[in-house]
Amino acid sequence: MTTNLKQSKPKPKKGKINWARNQEADFFANTVKLYRQGQYDADSFRRFRLQHGAYGTRLADDYAMIRIKLPAGEIYPNQIERISQLSEQFSIGSAHFSTRENIQLHWVVLEDVSEILRGLSEVGLTSREACGNTVRNVMCSPLSGVCPDEQFDATPYALATARFFLRNPMSQNLPRKFKFNFTCCEKHGMVRMVDVGLIPQTKEQDGAIQKGFKIFLGGGLGNRSFIGHQLEDFTPEEDLLYTSIAVMRIFDRLGDRKNLARN
Repeated sequence: MTTNLKQSKPKPKKGKINWARNQEADFFANTVKLYRQGQYDADSFRRFRLQHGAYGTRLADDYAMIRIKLPAGEIYPNQIERISQLSEQFSIGSAHFSTRENIQLHWVVLEDVSEILRGLSEVGLTSREACGNTVRNVMCSPLSGVCPDEQFDATPYALATARFFLRNPMSQNLPRKFKFNFTCCEKHGMVRMVDVGLIPQTKEQDGAIQKGFKIFLGGGLGNRSFIGHQLEDFTPEEDLLYTSIAVMRIFDRLGDRKNLARN
């Protein structure tokens, strides 16, 4: 007896965390229509486009570059396959891996951006706040979890930080882009080159091992490069979120919104 077996097509699987919101694709499509009809001014549309991770292309307003966030650098095989499919269908058939653990698709027709957002949402990915003056993609060293010199794996903390600030109202209109880097040890991760850099640390207190971080603030690259300054000797893990919020609120209040290069 012969049985014909057909391979079923598996449904797209999301990663451990679903970063997407399906309705954002429809919202983007509707906003593009309003912009094309002249009901949305150019400056407002530019802010909206950047908030959703789409850069305009120079000298060609009809195209965009989509930046896909990979918080802590995590990506799964089905997500890579989906990005490949979207690139072949709506981009130029290739993708650019950035130094900050993002993936970029270039030369996307503006009306097709929503289709890419919809395709990404099906596998739990998003481009939300990958551009603009927001909390950008939260990085984590690729060696976290396997580095022989690390005190503990910082990946869960990077993911928790990314999840807290994504779509958070407090981080939607900062004076400038704001970046977090988690690393594994002193040798890796370049934590002194970003706004908030964090190195896992432990210390013994009352006979127990306490987890925490060595935090560096105010680093950056660009025309005016800065090496980050250490905040304190040890920040306990339970104070990590409060410290991150406090630093960002100070930047939001005192950052220079007129001369962005000074931030």
